[in-house]
Amino acid sequence: MKSKFLFPAWCAWLGYFMAVPGFVLGYLNIINRYEIPGFGFKMREKTTIIQSAFENFTNELAIFLVVIGLILIAFSKTKREDELTAKIRINSLYWGVTIYYIFYILGLTFSVTVGEIPFFGDHLVELNIFTPLLIFISRYYYLTYFSKERYLIGESKFLPNKPYRSVGKIVSLISIIIMVIGVANKNNELLDSLVSFSYLGLIIGLMLWAFSQQKINDEMVMQQRLESLQLAVYFNYGILLLATLLIYSIDYLFVLMFAQVSLLLFFIIRMEFVSYKNNKVISQFEGELSHEK
Repeated sequence: MKSKFLFPAWCAWLGYFMAVPGFVLGYLNIINRYEIPGFGFKMREKTTIIQSAFENFTNELAIFLVVIGLILIAFSKTKREDELTAKIRINSLYWGVTIYYIFYILGLTFSVTVGEIPFFGDHLVELNIFTPLLIFISRYYYLTYFSKERYLIGESKFLPNKPYRSVGKIVSLISIIIMVIGVANKNNELLDSLVSFSYLGLIIGLMLWAFSQQKINDEMVMQQRLESLQLAVYFNYGILLLATLLIYSIDYLFVLMFAQVSLLLFFIIRMEFVSYKNNKVISQFEGELSHEK
């Protein structure tokens, strides 16, 4: 098992040169309300309650620097790319995505049932953008350079195929149906409250679906998981960067809500497609064997 879809090794240094200034600029923008003078242009004739006539792109620049920088740090080749490196990478990716979604589910549950957490509630958008990558990078470098047991790393522990995979599919489907009905009936207060819980249910269902084992869970499947998870991260952050560049105000928040599930959706769709192709090849091979007999 080897990692694919990686950037050249020198890109990691470029990532640091982008991420560090990006974090500094983001900190100044969020905490001190700093904006680069004149860095923007007039978007509309006059200012409204939720939209400014002149859009300053300091925040967008910080997001681009941080996200692209962290991706280059996370997915650049090391001097030695072997099976151990691939195991460390999928272990770290699994940790990064799983821990992020666990915290996100807990935070979303708290905000729906109790109320927003001070500071975190106001800056949840910014924190959600880079948190998965930070967890992944921290785990990866810890296992690579600080863990004495890195050579003993086994396969990542996924949930058993039964019943979690089926439960995940059912919960995801029910949640999507409730969300569609809720959006179609905006004036129904009961459905409006159910939409928030169904969004939470969708994330939980997709997690159970994504992180439960296939019926066959060999080295080839683990390789495909690693590739699918990497491509899902690229796809997810591609959506975020494109939305950051082209979409503003309330519409941007809706894109971010979709981005919370797009990583899991892309991963599931690719794994299901790969699994379908594998089963098709196996069926053809078995058919040829039986025909020869």
